[in-house]
Amino acid sequence: MANSVYDQYRNLTPQEQQYIRSHPHHALSIKQSKEKAFEETIKYFGINGRNDKSDAFRHCFWSAILARELGYQNALQFTNAHESDPRNLPDEKAMDLHNNSIGLSIGRTGGNNNHLSGRCMAALLNGKLKVIKKASVLP
Repeated sequence: MANSVYDQYRNLTPQEQQYIRSHPHHALSIKQSKEKAFEETIKYFGINGRNDKSDAFRHCFWSAILARELGYQNALQFTNAHESDPRNLPDEKAMDLHNNSIGLSIGRTGGNNNHLSGRCMAALLNGKLKVIKKASVLP
């Protein structure tokens, strides 16, 4: 697990690193939003899965927080940079980009974390978020 700030930076995609170099004042908000999204996902699902409902929710909520904190365009730029890893499989990338987009739209309207989380959960339950693995825990 990456503990130092340098290790965390090294684990970013080149596009994420470029964004952070251009917007160093956003680094703390990005880090905190990731941590909050992981915590909230554990609260609802008990896991931070991959390609399942927990993953869909986490991406939505993370993107919503980023849109509120950084503004829609900056959040869009960073979330797209996050998905730029060439090792990211096409169907996984499509799922994540879709769920990020829903989250960005939710976060654009503002609200506290509970509000954003609730709206992302509603999007999941209403079938608006994409999931690859259908067999996953329900909230």
